[in-house]
Amino acid sequence: MRRRDFIKTVGVAVGASAIPFLKHLPAHAAGRGDTLVVVTGNGPNSMDIQRKGTNRPAYQIAVNLYDRLVGYGTKTLEDGTMMYDYQKLEPEVAESWEVAADGMSISFKIRDGATFWDGSPITAQDVKWSFDRAVSLGGFPTVQMKAGSLEKTEQFEAVDDKTFVIKLLRKSKLTLPDLGVPVPIIFNSKVAKANATADDPWATEFLHRTPAGGGAFMLERWEPGQQTVYT
Repeated sequence: MRRRDFIKTVGVAVGASAIPFLKHLPAHAAGRGDTLVVVTGNGPNSMDIQRKGTNRPAYQIAVNLYDRLVGYGTKTLEDGTMMYDYQKLEPEVAESWEVAADGMSISFKIRDGATFWDGSPITAQDVKWSFDRAVSLGGFPTVQMKAGSLEKTEQFEAVDDKTFVIKLLRKSKLTLPDLGVPVPIIFNSKVAKANATADDPWATEFLHRTPAGGGAFMLERWEPGQQTVYT
């Protein structure tokens, strides 16, 4: 089942070594053909998963509005429930990746045709900016990145537009799985930086209400405490 065919509700890791549990809930469109309607008991308090204090419903926002380098595959349990397969990573923005022979770096190749909503290409520079942001803002996102030994901006390199490299501080079996969780999303760095300020270099106030991504869904309207409308 493709990502466009279901909504994703995700949990939150409680420890530095924990990976968030992700669970799919089938969704059905109502009203206009391109509008997805999901009824939940509460809603997101931010459009930015990397913002401090973001609540659990906001994790759903991240996986619907943004792409990541990789994501988890899915499997169907005996009772028919669909869930992520934590043993299977699938390409998302990265069409392929290669671990160095010494295990101390991972090189990702950005797929051709990967674009943001505004039509601009997703580049390795966007990935680096997004990862730099995640390890710099503090709070849970930084803790989650650290779970995969992703701790310093110096670890991330945009070799060229299509090649992104992670240099590891230590060998870790959690690095690749950590990239499949909701936190390491890829922002349109050009849009974000255009709305950053000296006091807010990571554009947290702008991205709090105005997503800048390239995911399967776009935000049509957000009324905090009432409704979130995707298209």
